[in-house]
Amino acid sequence: MLQYDEYGNRDNTTILLLHGAGALDTFCRQYCFSDKYHLVVPHLAGAGKTADEIYDPEKTVEELFVLINALQKKRIGVVGHSLGGQIAIMLVSRRPELFYFAVFLSAWVNPRPKTIRNYCSLAGLAAQMLHCKYLVRLQGKYWHYTAQQTDTMSEYSKLITPQIYRSFFANTLDLSKIPEYQMVKLPMMAVCGSRETGDMKTSLTLLAENPNCQTIILKKAGHDFPMRNSKELNPLLEKFILNQLENPFVFPLHIL
Repeated sequence: MLQYDEYGNRDNTTILLLHGAGALDTFCRQYCFSDKYHLVVPHLAGAGKTADEIYDPEKTVEELFVLINALQKKRIGVVGHSLGGQIAIMLVSRRPELFYFAVFLSAWVNPRPKTIRNYCSLAGLAAQMLHCKYLVRLQGKYWHYTAQQTDTMSEYSKLITPQIYRSFFANTLDLSKIPEYQMVKLPMMAVCGSRETGDMKTSLTLLAENPNCQTIILKKAGHDFPMRNSKELNPLLEKFILNQLENPFVFPLHIL
């Protein structure tokens, strides 16, 4: 079973936090929600204790279902960022009955071959940079990581090979191949930053084709807004989550 970190009381509602590619503590600025909820952070391929594993979305989804069943909760919430957001979409599309709600942060779902090739071509250089402890520590500081979180990232990043980095992009989710998503009835929210790429904003539009998914663009926010723009993001998450738990499966008013 996937290894995971957890925060908060297990008796509270569980929220699965699916981190971005290679960034175990993507939700460092949301761990404060542990005062109300039980937070579970699986170590996905390419990060933490599974940093040396190539990302395989199908394998990851199956492992997560095993983990969810082991939690022995009737339902849970799920929040995913970037790669984790793609995985969250796959989870709720296949087994929506396991969830109260889903939040997709910067989930890229319209991969274009040329764009994928461009990202994959950078794998060698990216891996070299990830093996430089100084650069990784600078990144951790920029993301507001604690000293311990930064140390952890600088250690496991040395295990990320070009093949692993390439797998993050080569396996980008194509929403058009997940027709089940359009039938999902549980409340969903998709968010991206105003400073993100056009592809990311197009992805937001595609996710909104399901009427149960509301979409929000955070002003003056880039791709790393869970770490860098938590003052704007956290109130949105708090209101959305509370609404779903107080009124299960009732689509909420648009959050502004």
